[in-house]
Formats: sequence, C-alpha cells, structure tokens
Amino acid sequence: FLIRKAHMKTNVVAATKTVVALAAVVATLLLLLPPFAGGGAALAATAATATGLGSNCTRRCGNISIPYPFGIELGCYHDTGFNLSCKQQHSHRQPPKLFLGDGTVQVLDISVEHSTVPIYSPGVQLQYDGISTGGTWGLGLPETGPYFLSESASMLVATGCSIQVSIRGGRKVSLVSSCTAICPVILSDDGCSGTIGNGSCTGIGCCQASIVVGYSSYRIQIDRPVSSASGWNVPTSVFIVDQSYFISINSNGERIPGSLTTATLDWIISTSTCPTNMTAPECLSNHSYCQNSSSLGHGGYTCQCADGYQGNPFVQGGCQGTL
Repeated sequence: FLIRKAHMKTNVVAATKTVVALAAVVATLLLLLPPFAGGGAALAATAATATGLGSNCTRRCGNISIPYPFGIELGCYHDTGFNLSCKQQHSHRQPPKLFLGDGTVQVLDISVEHSTVPIYSPGVQLQYDGISTGGTWGLGLPETGPYFLSESASMLVATGCSIQVSIRGGRKVSLVSSCTAICPVILSDDGCSGTIGNGSCTGIGCCQASIVVGYSSYRIQIDRPVSSASGWNVPTSVFIVDQSYFISINSNGERIPGSLTTATLDWIISTSTCPTNMTAPECLSNHSYCQNSSSLGHGGYTCQCADGYQGNPFVQGGCQGTL
C-alpha cells in the first residue's frame, strides 16, 4: 500500500510538472504571435483609445485645450482630419502653436459644443496689373475632410482700387460672393491728384460681402469693372474672415495692420445623415444625440448634449447635467 501511494504521488507530481511546462510553452508561443484586434489586451487598448482618453494623449497645446474627437498622438483622435500637431516656436518664451493635420492651418481654439474651430486666416495678396487674376483660399484644408467655412459667421473682405472680387467654391465652382471696390480720384488744393478711402469698408478702397455657402476652399477671381486707371498699382488683398473682424484702410486704399485675421470653420463627425432614432456610434455619452448639419454646402452630422446637459458628447459620461 505504501509503495502504491508513493507511486501515485510521483505520477501526480510528474503530471503537474508537465502541465506547467506546457503552459510555459503556450505562453511563449503567444508572445511570439502578432497582436490582433480580437485579443483581450488589444480590446483593452482599443477601449482606452477609442474615445481618446488614453494616458498618453496630449490634451493641451500652449493655452488651447484639445478635446476628443481631436488629438495629436495616433489613437487619440477620431479619424483622419481630426489629427493635430503642436509645434514649439523658435523662442521658448512663446507658447507652442496648434495646427490642423500636417501643420499648415493654425488653430486658435476648439469648440465641441458649437462644432467650430477658429483658425488664423491670412489674406491672399495679389498684384492686379490690368488683366484678370486669381488665387485660392483654404490651402491646407482637405477637400473631403470634416471642415467647412462657417456660413453664419464669415464674410469676404477685399482692399484695393478699381477691382471686382468674386469667390467660387464647390465641385461646380459656383459663385458664392462678390464685391467691388473703387478709389475715386481727388484733386488737392495744389492740383495734385490722388485716391482716397473713407477709413471703413464701404466700397471705397475696401469692400465686403456675406458668404452664404460654406466650402473647404474658395477660388478667388479679380477683375476690373471700370475703365478708370486709378488704383492699378495698389496691391489687392482678399480676406475671408469672421464678420466681427473690422478692417480699416488708409488714404491710399491700403489696409491698416491690426489684429490677427481669423475665420471660423464648422466641422462634422460623419458625412452620413443621422439614423432615424437620432443615435449614432460617435455619440458615446448618455444624454447625447445626433444632429444633422444645417449647412447649405455640405451634409453630415455631429453630436450634441441633450437639453439640460453640457460637455463632450463624444466621450462616455461627457454630458453632465446643469442646474
């Protein structure tokens, strides 16, 4: 009996060692296998980055907050187009600047609540020499991306003399807005002639017009509407800016340098339309819903917090109740 018991104990120990050895081999083989989306660790990593809340996600660049669906590192933003880059300036005393994508368009702020991104919008400088000429606004914005000029907040502004400025956009290059600026010849007391502006943007040395359809870029066209030669040598600057921006001009029809010229972009999270139940996979927070874009230039939808709630509808628990 003692011999048989000892023999059984030996077999149990041997079997245990065999199981441990097999487990070690299996673990080693699993480590050698490439990761796949169905694995538990991969699922955990995906869950951590699907809402851009991973521990390695940068959420501030200088004084600008970076909420999801935007992000800098791979896995920290929703999709292509929402990736940003934060660039340190040559002088370390200056805060870093935030840019869309590869760093062409400077971001000044991000609003999830209003689905907008204010950007730096420099003027397009053109030298009109008597023949039709043109340029492009929106270089650096992807044509099929999530960004479009805000129709409710934007206007066309042009400074120059004896010019008619038009902007066209969309696949059909449709006319979107146009304005005309002239510089009448004024004779001074000594008989010398010159052009004069009125210090504001009312058609003398400067003109402005609303933009009613938002696109990601615009083709600028400059023509000469009148036969007067006045103002041929005055450089023309064309701006697409927020309606709240004020541009002053001097007596030569030239723009007086002022504050940073800004424009506002609307953005959408998807190019589709909202499902009939007003829920969408991107609207992850409770008390959030899908809202179709009201823009004339494009479709798509975004996510909003329900009435009585505010915050970020794109992350779980992002919409918080308000008093």
